[in-house]
Amino acid sequence: MNKILPYFAAEATLAMTLAGLASSTSGVGRQSDIVDNSVNRFKRIRLFIKTKLGTGPSADKGLYFYGLRGDKNATAHRTDNAGPSDAAITIINAELIGVIGTAAAPATGDVLLKEIIFEDPGPEWGIAAYHDTGVNLDATAGNHWVRWIGEDPEVQ
Repeated sequence: MNKILPYFAAEATLAMTLAGLASSTSGVGRQSDIVDNSVNRFKRIRLFIKTKLGTGPSADKGLYFYGLRGDKNATAHRTDNAGPSDAAITIINAELIGVIGTAAAPATGDVLLKEIIFEDPGPEWGIAAYHDTGVNLDATAGNHWVRWIGEDPEVQ
């Protein structure tokens, strides 16, 4: 009898500038590059995120991550009017897919790691994020990353 097991693609980096991202209480943040999923057609995206807090972050706050979907039409329709590449965005209607919380007593330079599952991303996808930690995220680009692995069911 055949089994349906997950097929994992090779890990890739998702371009998204988190270094120095300003704090916001109104959804002003950053979007990633948009990924063309029309050929691979992944049904699930596994995201691996690392970020580093800036100087004097607030307690019990968070970094909020949202899924962006697009129809891959010549006249693109994308969630919250997202563009094709890493840029500023104001998040209004995007689907919340994950939160990285700060501790009850966060410290300058705390490194936060999170894994997020983004289901059924569609023909093109990306993510967006903002945070309300009260201070800019750490300014060094190498202290932040977003990596992803596409996943599909495979009959074996």
